[in-house]
Amino acid sequence: MPSAAGSADAVDPLVVAYNDSGDESLLVRAEGLARGLLAEDPSRVDVLAALSTVLMLRGRASDPARLDAAVAVATKATALTSPDDPWWPYVNAQLASVVGFRFEHRREVSDLSVARRHADVAVAAVGESDPIRTDVLIRCVNVYRLSFERFGRLADIDTAVRLSREVHRSTDPDHALTARQLLALCLVMRFARTGGRRDLDEAIAHCRDGLAAMPERHVDRAALNGVLVIALVQRWVSADGDDADLHEAVRVSRRVVEDLPAVGAVRAQLLATHGALLVVHGLSSNSSRHLDEAIRSTREAVDSPTADPQRAGHLVNLAHSLLVRARMSSDPAGVSDAVETGMTALAGFSPGHPDRARALNVLGMALRTRYLIAHDPADLDAAVGMWRSAAASRAGAVEIRMTAARTWARTAAEAGDAELALEAYVAAVELLPLLAWRGLDRAVQEKRLTTVTGLAGDAAAWAVAAGQPERAVELLEQGRQVLWSQALQTRSDLSELAAVAPVLADELDRTRRELDGAEAAQLVELPAHPGWELGRDLLTSALGGPHRAETEDAGHRRRLAERWEQLVAEARRRPGFAGFLRPPSFADLQPATAGGAAVLVNTSRWRSDAIIVTADGVRAVPLPWLSHDTAQQRAVAFLKAQRAAEEGGGPAERVALRQTLVTLQRWLWDTVGEPVCAALDDVLGSAPDRRHRVWWCPTGPLTMLPLHAAGRFGASAPLAAKRRISVAARCVSSYTPSLTALLRARAASASPGPPRAFAVGLGVLPGQAPLPAVSDELRAVSSHVPGLRVLTGRSATVEGVLTALGQHGWAHFACHGDQDFERPSAAALRLVDGRLSVLDLAGRLAARSRSAGGADLAYLSACRTAAGGRDLPDEAIHLTAALQMAGFRHVIGSQWAVSDRVAAQVADDVYAGLRAGERLDADTAAVALDRAVDRVRRAHPDRPELWAALIHTGP
Repeated sequence: MPSAAGSADAVDPLVVAYNDSGDESLLVRAEGLARGLLAEDPSRVDVLAALSTVLMLRGRASDPARLDAAVAVATKATALTSPDDPWWPYVNAQLASVVGFRFEHRREVSDLSVARRHADVAVAAVGESDPIRTDVLIRCVNVYRLSFERFGRLADIDTAVRLSREVHRSTDPDHALTARQLLALCLVMRFARTGGRRDLDEAIAHCRDGLAAMPERHVDRAALNGVLVIALVQRWVSADGDDADLHEAVRVSRRVVEDLPAVGAVRAQLLATHGALLVVHGLSSNSSRHLDEAIRSTREAVDSPTADPQRAGHLVNLAHSLLVRARMSSDPAGVSDAVETGMTALAGFSPGHPDRARALNVLGMALRTRYLIAHDPADLDAAVGMWRSAAASRAGAVEIRMTAARTWARTAAEAGDAELALEAYVAAVELLPLLAWRGLDRAVQEKRLTTVTGLAGDAAAWAVAAGQPERAVELLEQGRQVLWSQALQTRSDLSELAAVAPVLADELDRTRRELDGAEAAQLVELPAHPGWELGRDLLTSALGGPHRAETEDAGHRRRLAERWEQLVAEARRRPGFAGFLRPPSFADLQPATAGGAAVLVNTSRWRSDAIIVTADGVRAVPLPWLSHDTAQQRAVAFLKAQRAAEEGGGPAERVALRQTLVTLQRWLWDTVGEPVCAALDDVLGSAPDRRHRVWWCPTGPLTMLPLHAAGRFGASAPLAAKRRISVAARCVSSYTPSLTALLRARAASASPGPPRAFAVGLGVLPGQAPLPAVSDELRAVSSHVPGLRVLTGRSATVEGVLTALGQHGWAHFACHGDQDFERPSAAALRLVDGRLSVLDLAGRLAARSRSAGGADLAYLSACRTAAGGRDLPDEAIHLTAALQMAGFRHVIGSQWAVSDRVAAQVADDVYAGLRAGERLDADTAAVALDRAVDRVRRAHPDRPELWAALIHTGP
């Protein structure tokens, strides 16, 4: 650190020597020297800063009580310094560092707030050429890392990476190793959030280089090895199981444990981490030898003199390890050992402790395993009780709570207990908004929801099985569209509360961020092998240890949970907010179906049903021939055929797509269309020429299939229509992402007078196939829509289109569209200067959707604008949904690529059908599209790829 001659210069070498050797007597000498200098002049800021560092290191090594003294000394140094003093950035950085270190040990959020405030001051105050800049930045990096870890803001870890890179590039040898260690750790943490593989590779390189340059007895050697272990495990996972990384991680972890002294502050935690890693290694290699070593290592962690107050957590790890080994070896005695160890662990946690949920979950799994061996119903009842308590644990990590709820649900479902399965699935569905909390990065939200794909469908299936179809509707509404509800803020939640009670809304949001632990470690995504959920949870828990305090402050978490409940209750007492943060009831949703019926086609591993909702009630229609697995296979085959035909496919690929689609239409009619149409005749009444008004709301893989086109058309559309063996012959079809979306579209006001309309036309775009019919399509639309504003060529920019969307109530797009089935949020319209994505539309138009009516019709004459994601089908992440969620009452889109000639003809016919006298009526969009598509269908009944792609969404 910078210092005046004769003051702190003599202290720093002792600190460096301690770091290299771990000899705490050097710190004792350094402290004595600093206190002697202060006795001569108590106002020496440089000596005070040096003393605070010494006290902090002594607190870390053996005496945590010295952390308070370190903070007090650093605070005094700051108080003695004015903002115009050259030392001002340094003393603020030093105070940020020691307070941040105390937060790591005690997890008091107030400490982190203080540390972050002083770090911001220090970084802002230090100049680019200031000689103390490196000293300032190195002290602030860890504060931003901790802030990211605690609050989950991606900007914080980006700042930490940027600052640590700058220090690493400097030539200051005093900070080279520390900077490398912090940079490696920050890169690993950022990888866990963003999945950037280069971050992980760079972190491993920094760890290896740092270890090569670090003395064997360096105080931070174990910590840097710990970062290397985590990085290697994460890369092993991301590389789909490259065992070389896993083996190296085990070797490094074993070396760390062997090199540590027999008693040390971090030994117990590192032993537990080593044990968890060995469990995963044992699962990977099917090796009981590794599991035996894992259990020995974890037992040593439990028995370590320094284990308290983490002993209960180590006991949970031990119970986990015992259960894994017992399962692998089919050892009943081992299962009983796991149960007994789990009971002991559970007794060590207070009711509000955040790790108690994990103990309950592990114990529940152990009890269930013992039930499967001994068939004692008391064990199964006890397991259910454990999972029920874990799922309800407000202080527990939401991932653990979700695991408990789903295990409980699956167990009840396998036993055929409909009431118990429904209770468990309801608990799981209620956790979805917390699993994908709005404060998380979008990529993390999607990743978390991917782990619970199909949950809402399973919940609805058991609600139907329990004779509660209304509850099934509510669960489907609550368990789907999670991201739209949060990204567009369309629910009656914090956004609406903020308009009338901003202080209350802000406190709720802040409390939820802390309570949910959005900053907590992500679950380690191990390859999907049977039984590996145990290893995943165990490793996730263990790997967090070296980089944060082993446990959160249980009392703090409990107070947060209680405060959350109080704030929610306060919000619900306000006029108009009785339903705050509650999902809509069936009675709330039912008006969405006025004038027809909504058909929620639900498929799950347990059963499949069509749930028909009308203004008069609800009816569940069993679909015994609709298998979830078959639907998934059909969807995958259909997407594969689409892709082959679109990616430069020739005649053979186009014929294959047609044959796939014809076969799919027949299967959909037999499994879904015919039984649903028969039920609709019964519910709504039938007549030889009557067609029902239907809004399809499919779940799971069915969201990627054309239910509206189900039927047996053969080569004669008139004959098919006469025999009424198709959905088209029996229904006028629309789609809706949810009943809430349909209800909201109905409630929106139509624009008065003639429409303010604009169109985008891009027939030629570099790198894209030409669309020669775009000009014809634009002329046709212009002939029907007076005053149409056309954006084409250089005027069709992303910003220009977004601006136009905010100014016009009608929009027409004739251009290329993209849908990435692996990353649905990347779906976009291709414009002249870039891509207009789903998230662009959602972000820019959300405010309008809340504040203005008059967005009547968006017509997307582009490819794949109504096709969602393969892994998140129930989220409806596509352009059609984005425009409707953003306020357009009616949206026309396509489920796959369409011929631009056919698209132009259909658009011409649709706009002609919208004309009602001298005006255009967007509310006739569904009927107009139905008639326009029917014209193509009659001309080409055996070519559904031409006419079946276009769909209508809206009332």
